Amino acid sequence: MLSKAGEGNRKFKVVFHSIILLFGITLIVAYTFGMDELERGLLYLILGILLTIESIFVLYKYFKLKNFK
Repeated sequence: MLSKAGEGNRKFKVVFHSIILLFGITLIVAYTFGMDELERGLLYLILGILLTIESIFVLYKYFKLKNFK
């Protein structure tokens, strides 16, 4: 059983990675709507994809493998 500090730390990580996931999705959507306006659009697209994949992987690990409550 986890202590309150461990449980709070885990919840913080889940919330943090959820925010990063939303930010990554926002980067991808912003690139698709403004493809012609950005000089470094491809860089933002790659950054958004990497952030999204990393956050999905971490959230999957917490929900599936750690028995999150």
